[in-house]
Amino acid sequence: MRQIPLLQQRQTMINRDDTKKIIKIAGLIVVLLFIIAYALFESNSLIKGPEIILTSPHSGDVFSTSSVNVKGMALRIQDITLNGRPILIDQSGNFEETLLLAPGYNVSLFRAKDKFNRTIEYKFELVYEK
Repeated sequence: MRQIPLLQQRQTMINRDDTKKIIKIAGLIVVLLFIIAYALFESNSLIKGPEIILTSPHSGDVFSTSSVNVKGMALRIQDITLNGRPILIDQSGNFEETLLLAPGYNVSLFRAKDKFNRTIEYKFELVYEK
């Protein structure tokens, strides 16, 4: 049986100092991965930009009255307008606005801007039949 010299055996073994280094490096990697994951989670809303969700009425709806309540939600915005007129939103981003329709086909436009000046437009059509 061939014997391995003691010096070679010593090189292949991991001592306590090496184990401590490995644990420190693994801990540091875990902490860095957690920080990166958290940063990506928090920056998600910044990456997405502004969003407008219209809950009622739906585009293409037909009405027999000239007054319509428009409801929806605006996410990640600084200001929002409906047909060029500023509208108010609550803390959650919900809005409700009354819109007067002209007889026939009506086109309305929401425009929202976030704090980075990114703009989104949402156009919807409504029909008023007398």
